[in-house]
Amino acid sequence: MQKERLSKHRLTPHSMSKYVVFLAVAPLSNIAVAQNKVNLSATANAEAIYQTVQSENDGQLSYNSYTITPNVLSSYESKLFNGIWSAGVTYVERENDISSDETTFPEYNYSANLRLIENYLTISAAGNLSYQNTTAGNYLLADFVNNPEELSKTRSNRITSNLQFENNDWVRAQGVASYSDVASERSVNNNTALNNDSYSLEGTLASGDRARFAIWALSGSFQTTQQQDRSDDFITRSAEFISDIMVYDSFSLRINATHEGNQISDRTDTSSFARTYSTYGLGLTYRTGLNRYVSITANKSDSSEEDNDNETFVGLDLEWALSSRTSLTASYGKRFYGNAADVKFTYNTKNIRTSFSYSESVTNTSRLLANPENLGVFVCPAESTALADCFQPNSLSYTPTAEEQIVQFTTQNIEFDDNVILRKSSNFQFGYSFSKVSTGFSWRYAEDQYLDADRLRRSYSGAINIAYQLGKYTDIQLNATYANVNERGDVTTEGISENYNVDASVNRSFGRHTTAALKFTYLDKSGDLNTGSLFGANYMDRRISLVITYKYE
Repeated sequence: MQKERLSKHRLTPHSMSKYVVFLAVAPLSNIAVAQNKVNLSATANAEAIYQTVQSENDGQLSYNSYTITPNVLSSYESKLFNGIWSAGVTYVERENDISSDETTFPEYNYSANLRLIENYLTISAAGNLSYQNTTAGNYLLADFVNNPEELSKTRSNRITSNLQFENNDWVRAQGVASYSDVASERSVNNNTALNNDSYSLEGTLASGDRARFAIWALSGSFQTTQQQDRSDDFITRSAEFISDIMVYDSFSLRINATHEGNQISDRTDTSSFARTYSTYGLGLTYRTGLNRYVSITANKSDSSEEDNDNETFVGLDLEWALSSRTSLTASYGKRFYGNAADVKFTYNTKNIRTSFSYSESVTNTSRLLANPENLGVFVCPAESTALADCFQPNSLSYTPTAEEQIVQFTTQNIEFDDNVILRKSSNFQFGYSFSKVSTGFSWRYAEDQYLDADRLRRSYSGAINIAYQLGKYTDIQLNATYANVNERGDVTTEGISENYNVDASVNRSFGRHTTAALKFTYLDKSGDLNTGSLFGANYMDRRISLVITYKYE
């Protein structure tokens, strides 16, 4: 695999992971150990894999692979600060009758939260070094054993400051400032490397709990992404104002106005001008509580695009808490590209948890990597995302500890090109856990429309995860994921790919520290979309592996 070093200035002054680890450990090292608030653990994983690949390009190939992965995890938790850091390296040796190769893949991730002023000011940081699939057509298939050439070494860091005044009777306020940086190497088959810094500001002013005659909210955001390898910046801004003035009983007069702008600066073509779109409207709201209302408005647009300027349309704004366990928020209207919607839904019981979201945003790859969406319904230990190790909390307001993480078992499908896209995406997560059985189901959809190119990509994916406890020391797990990727418009990437990733394992614990697993894996790629895959557009990969894991606490 081709190796390129990240630029020096990206790895030193802007590598916030070093700063976070230093700030978290240095001031606390003398007192934390004495107070027994530091937890350290380590794992070592060894896997032997026999793999056969049936490819239309190369026929049948057989590989013997061996991987060794040591990992160290440390965490600290107190009333005002909690943080976690883990790091590991995967060594892979791969050989067949013709050749052999050895590669190492270092990874780390961290997160930290500092409550400087409890209930008012919080500083958070998070980041990771990981290997990301760079081409949408190889979604679910590229890993350290199969198609490692499609993986790109990627680093992401983010620091956020959150200031809020939520308990005031008449006015509530919240402000968020954040900085993130994303950098990656070029993979063998994708010549695009990411190297961006993003800055964002968000703020909200709203009426407090004692407001009765007029309920109002004013919010705004600004975000700029500076692309280090290019002279242009990606800039977005938005603002919204709503006010409900009580008229009779539960009915009120709704006044609303919105504005958004999306711009790529320093361009010599027509895209150098900002796409701006503003609306203003008047309507009626039916409200039975602060978080139970529905509003319908008549709106008019003011747009920089002639096709949607001076339009009249109907808008919908809905927030309805059906119960303490179920809530729905939705909006419908228009933006500079046409009709637009946003939906969020949650439903939770003792044994079932579901979450669904649909959103539309103007974004790029770096922003998606720096701000991944997580609608996970399972809580897992920091060192494992196997469903058998996870649980669903009893409390609806459960807060994970420093050594826990909320996990969704599917990831977003993105392309490493960093062009500005209009992404319309939905994400559904379902979890059931009772007695010896845990089941997770997820479904995703994403439509990526390139705003400065004649290109459109649609990705559909679904997954099912099942864990069954056979006995006190034995469990079986099944994970099956399917994806359909459809590319249109660009002759170099046009086509369809259907991808399958299925694995089943039997896991057995031997004492407190050792676990063994026998695992079967099946990968399949079919279609006419070949965007850099080592084995071509059509191949089948079957593996059987033995895994030994040792954990030290």
